[in-house]
This record gives sequence, C-alpha cells and structure tokens, in this order.
Amino acid sequence: MSAADLAAAVELARAALPQYGIAADTELTLLKHRENVVLSLTAHGTDYVLRVHRRGYHSDAELECELDFVRALHREGVAVPRFVLAADGRGFCVVGADHPAGAHQVDLQHRLDNHGNFGDERTAVDGSATLDPADFAELGRLIAGVHDASERSGYTMSVPRDDWDLEGLVGPNFAWGNPLRLTELAGADREAVVAAMRVARSTLSTYGTPAHRFGPIHADLTPENVLRTPDGLVLIDFDDFAAGWHLFDLATALYFYTPHPHAAAYRTALFAGYEAVRPLDPEDHRVFPALLLTRALTYLGWAADRRGEPTAEWHATMVLPHVVALAHDLLATTTSPSSAHRTPGSPE
Repeated sequence: MSAADLAAAVELARAALPQYGIAADTELTLLKHRENVVLSLTAHGTDYVLRVHRRGYHSDAELECELDFVRALHREGVAVPRFVLAADGRGFCVVGADHPAGAHQVDLQHRLDNHGNFGDERTAVDGSATLDPADFAELGRLIAGVHDASERSGYTMSVPRDDWDLEGLVGPNFAWGNPLRLTELAGADREAVVAAMRVARSTLSTYGTPAHRFGPIHADLTPENVLRTPDGLVLIDFDDFAAGWHLFDLATALYFYTPHPHAAAYRTALFAGYEAVRPLDPEDHRVFPALLLTRALTYLGWAADRRGEPTAEWHATMVLPHVVALAHDLLATTTSPSSAHRTPGSPE
C-alpha cells in the first residue's frame, strides 16, 4: 500500500468519524490493508475498528445486506463483531464524494479483545504452522454455529449475492476470475485441472442446493479471518458473504492447510467439531473434495487478475502445485472407490 493510498484512506476515515459521534482528529492506527483498509482507534473510553471499504467492491444495498447477516448471527449468539450505527441509523456511512479518491463506504465496529489470528496462510502452506487439532475442532464448532444460526434466524438476503453457486465456482461466471487464465497453469497440469473442473461441476450439480446444504455462508474463512479471544474464536470480515454450499466454509478453513504435514489430523478434527453441532451425511463427505478444489481454483482466478501483487505471485508460484495436486486427488476419487474418503493432499 503506497503512502498516498494510506493518506487517502485516513482522510476518508476522518471524514466518517463525526457520523459516529467521534472527533475527526482522533488518533488512527493501521491494522490491515487487504481488500479494505482497517484502522483502530479509541474514543470515549472504548476501542473500535474502522473499515474503509474498497471502492466499488459492493453496492450500498449489498453492504447493508452483509451487515444485516452479521447482526442476525449476533442475535443468535454467534461470536461475530458488533457494528456501531451511523447517525442516520445505517450500519455504515458513505464519505468522500468530493475527495479525489471518490466516495467510499466506511463502517465502525467494537474492537475485539484478541491475541491474534487463528493462523496465517503462508505458514499453513509451508508446513511450519504449529496448530493443535483441538484448534480445528473449535473452528468446526464455530462454523457449524454460523450455519445453524443462519437457518434458525430465518435470515433471507435483501439483494442477490450468489457468488459461490455452481456458475461462480466452476464457470462460466467465475466469481473471482477464471483460474485457467493463469499462465503458469499449462501442459499436463492444465489438462488435469480442466478434467477435475468437469468432475466438480457434475458432482455439485448432483449434490444440489437444498436448504440443509446451501445458504448464506461466510465464504472467506481463512485463518486470518478468525480471531483468538479470551472467550474463544470469533469470526470476522464478512466481505465475501453470499449464498453457497455450507461445506465451502469448511473447505476454505482447511484449504491452506492441505499441504501441511498434519493435514489429515486437522481435517478430522475440523469435521468432528462441525458434526458435534451439525451432523453431516455420507454424501456431504463424498462431495467435499470437489468443493475443496473449487475453493482452490478461486484463488488462482483471483491471482490471474492481480498479477504483480505479492500475494497474487505467491499463489501463482508457491500455491499452484498444491492446487494441481487437489485436482489429481479429485480425479482419483472418481476412479478409485477406496479413495473417496482419503484426505486430499495426503499420501496414498
């Protein structure tokens, strides 16, 4: 993030603060910049987190839909952030109409008392992460709680958000870009991925979208989006929330750990935690390798559209071989019944 971009984000944040009853000159500290710029602050004796959303990522109606979902989960007792209403009663405000950077959405939430993230993508992939399987069991319970609360609350989307349906995952309307546009994906590896995509499409078409399998999901359950707090794990950043298969959240939670030496134990614990709250059936387990591959492919599509960015280059080089391995795993499950429940990425 350039100094100019950060300066613009801070100016937009300061323009938003009065709409939450906070002085514009309050000290701001950068916490994170990925899709959004996330800043921390303290006002009136309370710690907050402020997000300056990426311009144009979601419409106002889509963002309001997202915040409605988080509030619905909170009412059902799920560990999620608490947002502060702006002066007009909405869950966010829009500032910067006259700013060179243009109009941006800004929201404010109470800062969580946490001691870091669940983990991070890079140590997951390189195998140096030192998580205990019990961590994944707790994460599985949290994910199941989200899905249960979503159904229990009766929440319905006020605007369509269907990025993670069949078309969004395996085309032609890829939610995060076409993974086959990644130039490093070539030759026999490309052929394997194309064949596995056909298997995934067929598998998920048959699996279907009944309410107990498909509905509003977080959709970005990476280790960075789960915080460790004194009261347990808390799920943050619902930017990519949309309609999708419930198992897609499990696939996202596990995906970066598939190359890890303890991948099999992590998967077992994740599913055990989930099923302690929300039972699955044999068909759910059968289709999981297909959803794990589709999750992997979204990152290749994302990287193909962002060449030159460090994270995109990491996906295109360091992560790509693991995606190809998942494609081969899925193809193997279609020809070898005994491999149907083998952990993707684990030895034969």
